[in-house]
Amino acid sequence: MLLRANSVGLIMIVVSVVASWQTATAAAQSPQAQDPKAEAPSEQGRSTDPKALAGGPPAGTKLPACAVYAPSGPFAGKEFDAATQVGMAPAAFLFVNELTRNTAPMITGLDQLGIELAWTGLQTHLIRIAADRNDAEAAVKRSSAAMKLARPIVVSIDGVDGPGGYALNRQATLTLILAKDGKVVRSIGFTDTGRGDLGKLRKLVEEVTGPVPKQPDALRSALEQRLPTDAKQLRALTIELALLLQRSQQSNSQQSNRSRSQMQRGRAQGGNGAGRSGTGRSGTGRDRAGGNRQGQNKPPAGKPRQGKAPQDAELLALLRRAIQKAAAKDELDAVFAAVDKRVGENAELRSQAVEMFKLQASLEYGNEYSQKRAKAYVKKHGSK
Repeated sequence: MLLRANSVGLIMIVVSVVASWQTATAAAQSPQAQDPKAEAPSEQGRSTDPKALAGGPPAGTKLPACAVYAPSGPFAGKEFDAATQVGMAPAAFLFVNELTRNTAPMITGLDQLGIELAWTGLQTHLIRIAADRNDAEAAVKRSSAAMKLARPIVVSIDGVDGPGGYALNRQATLTLILAKDGKVVRSIGFTDTGRGDLGKLRKLVEEVTGPVPKQPDALRSALEQRLPTDAKQLRALTIELALLLQRSQQSNSQQSNRSRSQMQRGRAQGGNGAGRSGTGRSGTGRDRAGGNRQGQNKPPAGKPRQGKAPQDAELLALLRRAIQKAAAKDELDAVFAAVDKRVGENAELRSQAVEMFKLQASLEYGNEYSQKRAKAYVKKHGSK
């Protein structure tokens, strides 16, 4: 039985290592990885990147407690201390202050690294910081599903400032904390991120995991040094890898099924020309705001389109709820109240909310009450 468990474990580990090795090789050959101006670690464990902000616990200190709640994923329904959960393992915490299209690549990138580098013992947590915990829990559950995260986003239970021991900078959209042996290795706050930063993210994470060797002999040597020899530890690692890979495969399968369904709908609507919108997309029968162009939310012919869909993921999710024809009055009141909470005093988010309700009104999406609320919001906040 032990031999069988070890064999299964080795198979799963090899699968993970091969994926990790191939991605690492591709990253090493990318322009970002070869950039001679790439960021170098500072002696204090803080970033020298001009886009980075000071924030987070200093290098060398004990990893502070981090109380979180998991709305979904392997810890679903539980409150736990993320610092205790990772223990002495290499770890990466990504605190998410803003959930937008600009921060999404870093979020999905760390999630993928958590799968690829699981054989090194790497533990990762994506942690949402928000003033309203209830709204955040619902939002991250939707966002995690949309981004196909193997380890979904959890929510800090300590409010808008996050866990007190971390001294997070609220001006940072993302803050990455790297730890090993129970101590902070590096803290870096980001203000502007995108897909171009994924190579940098890998380099940062490899500061605690060690780089993945590119040569087979070196890789074999690294495996022999890093993998546990104790049968119970090897079994536990095998189970963790199997679960991570299963969640990843399920996400890929769901995405494939959705793509196949969209293609079939496109054919049923008359080929590539059917279902096109002003954005140039085709075949899905839906626009980014979530309206069904073939059904209940059909834009009025000849009426000019105004406004635009928001970049903020939470506002976009709220807009999709607002335009449901079947939504009841109390449901819509809750949606507009949630928009007010999300926007707060943030002028940029208010501008996005105004634009999204302009879009709803111009397309006449949603029922009569929702359109009335949308127009009232634009009238009230549009001139600010």
